[in-house]
Amino acid sequence: MMWLVGRQMMESLRAQVAAMRRVMSSTAGLIGSDYATKEQAWEMLEGLFSPFAHALTATAIALIAWYNWYADGSLASVPAAVMVLGTFSLRVVFARRYHRRGPDARVSDWIRLSAKSSFIAALGWGSSLSILIFTTEGPARFAVFALISAPIQGVTARAYAMPAVVIVHISIVLGMVGMAATIFGIAVAIPLVLLYLWYQIGFVFELVALRTKMLKADHDRVALLGQVTRYNSDLAVVNARLSTFALTDGLTGVSNRRDFDQKLKLCLQDQTTCAAPLALLLIDVDHFKRFNDTYGHLVGDECLKLVAAAIRTAGRVNDFTARYGGEEFALILPATTHADALVIAERVRQAVETMDRAALPQPGERLTVSIGVGIVAAGASIQPHELVEAADSALYLAKQCGRNCVKDGVAARQPLQQIA
Repeated sequence: MMWLVGRQMMESLRAQVAAMRRVMSSTAGLIGSDYATKEQAWEMLEGLFSPFAHALTATAIALIAWYNWYADGSLASVPAAVMVLGTFSLRVVFARRYHRRGPDARVSDWIRLSAKSSFIAALGWGSSLSILIFTTEGPARFAVFALISAPIQGVTARAYAMPAVVIVHISIVLGMVGMAATIFGIAVAIPLVLLYLWYQIGFVFELVALRTKMLKADHDRVALLGQVTRYNSDLAVVNARLSTFALTDGLTGVSNRRDFDQKLKLCLQDQTTCAAPLALLLIDVDHFKRFNDTYGHLVGDECLKLVAAAIRTAGRVNDFTARYGGEEFALILPATTHADALVIAERVRQAVETMDRAALPQPGERLTVSIGVGIVAAGASIQPHELVEAADSALYLAKQCGRNCVKDGVAARQPLQQIA
């Protein structure tokens, strides 16, 4: 059992030594530099440059020097007070420079300055405490040894930022105090100092591990939030594409019947306040059933693609093209007068009749369309089916007149004199 406990202690000791070597061999940088943001780095430096702990230490050393003068009339401890007050003043200067840093300040520069100021402070504290050991007598000497642990704890508490610098700092202070106490005649001082140093180093590692976990967790949280944001953005793009696919005719690439119904409804809702008429063209491919029966459905599909492309080309930028069903197409013409609607309809008819049919197996086969035009007057309020019925009636009339022509109609309940 004792052998097992001893082995576990040795493994723990080796782990601590390895951790100490990693910390000491790294550059004097901030903990979690792989995870910490620039704002977090400045926050850690804010604590490192704070003169509060130095003020407390300087006050305690000055009090002991004053007590030695007051109780024993001895000024031997005054150099300790002067030295620590000088160190504190220098720290205040560094802190003021830090708070006045410009927007172009670099974290790395201030890390190096913090390491230098920590080294200076360690020499000042170690020297002041060593002087007090030699110049303090009586019960006040107990206060000196109690005071030694105060600055060490204060520095160790900030080990979450720069552990290597902290370990060097407390090693300097304890080393100087241990040598002073040994010279003074306290033979056990060095072993006690080493044990205390080892305890502080262990405490440093605990703080470093905790801080690293916190920074890593915060880094992961930010990264996860970024991922969620990107996923939401990608999802929005996918949803937009799905919405487009859901409203697009898979064969011809123009809008489908569902999209047409929605668009026409919105257009007619806006028409009540519109100052111009609106037109609807219903376009039907002539003798398409015979064409399908002759050449097959695959060729018929190619035919519908060509017709859809011709309609889109003949229309204007703001016009809305849709496949209404089968071989029938629809073209919504916003802000279009009666005369302009007829011109565009004739342009569509000619575009289909003269389109390039080289992709068809029988390029010489003539393709034509019949077109019915429905008109809604400016400011009118009608239902979508009423306009569709008007255009469909005109389309039926175009077929009765021999096909490959354009005929117009008026939506129900619209007086003829209101047609532009």
